[in-house]
Amino acid sequence: MKLATLKDSTRDGKLVVVSRDLTRCSEVGHIARTLQAALDDWAYVSPRLQRVAIGMETGSQPTMRFHEHDAASPLPRAFFWAGGSGGFSGPRDSLRVAEGASDIAVTAQVAVITDDVEAQAASADAKEAVLLVLLASDVSLGGAGAASTFSPVAVTPDELGEGWNTGELALLVRRNSKALDGGETGRKETAEIVAQHATSRALVAGSIIGTGLCKTSCALSVGDTIRIEMNDRTGHSIFGAIEQTVETGGK
Repeated sequence: MKLATLKDSTRDGKLVVVSRDLTRCSEVGHIARTLQAALDDWAYVSPRLQRVAIGMETGSQPTMRFHEHDAASPLPRAFFWAGGSGGFSGPRDSLRVAEGASDIAVTAQVAVITDDVEAQAASADAKEAVLLVLLASDVSLGGAGAASTFSPVAVTPDELGEGWNTGELALLVRRNSKALDGGETGRKETAEIVAQHATSRALVAGSIIGTGLCKTSCALSVGDTIRIEMNDRTGHSIFGAIEQTVETGGK
């Protein structure tokens, strides 16, 4: 199942289910208005969203065109992000920096959204708590965190198999249309990483954890465009693309 958040007049946008080929979506406000609302009651809401997803693929569910440019990050803001905090920019929003900014760097990786995780949870419990997978991009200025962005679409782990957790499915990172080296691949299992973050504190539903898997870093300058995505084994985009241009000034 693939989920996205469309921008609207609210802070948290509106939840939609997205088709596997990322071309169509279906509004599900009658099930859950936002992704956070769905995560808060996942055991009840998830099967209902899954039925919508199946209906979209069989043609029994009403749909509309899905445009990645209309999407916010799946969680426009989150209770906890292991790598930053606060609100997140949209996957196609410009990366705004101050005039004269230097040492601009972006780090891309796979991230997960969790259910509630008890403090000191075992790895097996942490693995069960991984509800969604998405791509993350962190921008830093002179080593200080500046902004975080996530892919237009978040997917349930069953959409990926084990390839995302082993590095078999690689990140595709391009700067100004030029492909960059894939960088290092994370060595820890995702469950271990989630459990590690829950060592001294419980995690609440909607927590986002950067896994470090398929991690890629690169330097940017004003005017550069960065594009981050991941394809499945048939060459089709899984999460849609993060594509942002570094610009100066305010919004």
